[in-house]
Amino acid sequence: MRIGTRLRRLSAGLVILGVLLVALFALTLPAIQRWGATEEEVARNLPGDELLTHPLVHWTHAITIQAPPDAVWPWIAQLGDTRGGYYSYTFIENQVGALTGAADYNVVYVNADHIHPEWQDPKPGDSLIQSVLQVHAVAPGQYLLANSIDPSVMNWVWLWHLEPLAQGQQTRLIVRMAIETGPEVANPVMGFMMDIGGFVMEQNMLQGIKLRAEGGFEPGWTEPVEIGLWLMALLVGVMAAVQFVLRPAWLVPLVVAVGAVVALCILTFVQPALWLRLIIDLALLLGVLPIWRLSAQAQQMRPPVPVHLPQG
Repeated sequence: MRIGTRLRRLSAGLVILGVLLVALFALTLPAIQRWGATEEEVARNLPGDELLTHPLVHWTHAITIQAPPDAVWPWIAQLGDTRGGYYSYTFIENQVGALTGAADYNVVYVNADHIHPEWQDPKPGDSLIQSVLQVHAVAPGQYLLANSIDPSVMNWVWLWHLEPLAQGQQTRLIVRMAIETGPEVANPVMGFMMDIGGFVMEQNMLQGIKLRAEGGFEPGWTEPVEIGLWLMALLVGVMAAVQFVLRPAWLVPLVVAVGAVVALCILTFVQPALWLRLIIDLALLLGVLPIWRLSAQAQQMRPPVPVHLPQG
């Protein structure tokens, strides 16, 4: 293929990627702010709403847990960076903690896999994230409300609210977060970044609480496997994109590349079960096999380069 053709393919690929990302985020962002919550739950007044007036970020998320509130509350009560963690991605939490000064307190996030009796009595003023977040109010068995230690830097309110369902045999966990920043950073770009990054962590936290409260266990290899499967989807997408630009047959690589972008969106925001993540990756790998096969056949069919020997 000529250089001009490859440049046109590259330009077309970038345009397709841009349009696809805009479409995916246009669908995802509204859902991020109310993931799993009903209209009534979003509109309801909850503890902590009075603490902020003009939040840049405001979410209401919810999940139904197949366990009574008294089985869920102990996992909420022991939230905190020096306590039970946040049942989310510890790799990301520790990287963010390094940026927020957690290293100054020798804090390393570790998600608890059992209930610790010594962490079951949170009180107002207790630290949840060193130098950033503290307990504001507690109603044992009902809610835990946190707010910023220094509101002049960032006013952050975070609520975990429990409600019994099915005659007390199930629990509705409602998590509401609101963040108000100074005018120098209160812009749509900052709001977008906080929405995306925060949601990824909170979605994993909700699933982590549900798993533990229902009697499940998260093996230590779960997080590395999830990250590995995400990177595999990214790698397949990059390989397909390269083939789209460089090879004459463009349709299959384009389909696989688009599928990889959609798959990355699902793995990042929906966070399905491990077995489903594996199936998604296998489907992408099966999609690139024809590309490799066609590339190998093209190499075999290419005529040999003639070699001209000097006349002796």
